[in-house]
Amino acid sequence: MPDMLAIISKAVFEKEAAGRAPGDVHPIDRYRSASKHLEPLRAGGRLFLFTVRPPSESLWLVAVLEGLRFEDGEWRAPPNRVPITDVTALIPRIRFESGKGIQAAKGALGMSLQTPRALAAGDVALLLQSVGGAEGSTVQARRINLTAHDEQGPLPCLCRRCLPRSGERAESGGMSFLRTQVEAEGRTLFYWMPEELQPDTERVAKSVQNVLAARLRSTG
Repeated sequence: MPDMLAIISKAVFEKEAAGRAPGDVHPIDRYRSASKHLEPLRAGGRLFLFTVRPPSESLWLVAVLEGLRFEDGEWRAPPNRVPITDVTALIPRIRFESGKGIQAAKGALGMSLQTPRALAAGDVALLLQSVGGAEGSTVQARRINLTAHDEQGPLPCLCRRCLPRSGERAESGGMSFLRTQVEAEGRTLFYWMPEELQPDTERVAKSVQNVLAARLRSTG
């Protein structure tokens, strides 16, 4: 269940966030879309909302929505607390979960990002670092990685230190695995799931999440 990128159109941003600029907080608490590309969010993950600003196609990170739930054709969450941040300089470094970067002809940046897509762990780290300050630190703190360091396992380690280098897919023993994650009590557990179970991702995630939550409660 990866973190996702989605675009707020120029018209919607100027209507709902009129006058706001980098450094201001837009307390948005929903994203009005029933796009099938956002379905992975049903199992968890965050929604990073961007907009493209004229006249030079600046890419602004507008909000990061957490604790999402889908209701009445839209994704709802507690109000955003992350300040608007100009992340134009990061465009060449964003690679998405697919491994493909942002490729857009001049004047078509917004159009090229119309389809929601999954962010890679490295993308997320860059974006949160760009936010900086107390709010950037708070967002990262809410996602404490509980995965233990493991140098001996057959699959790449998913601890906090190794995660940015792990990739989204791995192979071992002739099987393919997908990296996924669950959240509970403000903590995150990353794990490898056999790719053959991908159709049951949500069910598997719920099961792992329930076990994680129970263990966290039992340890206080």
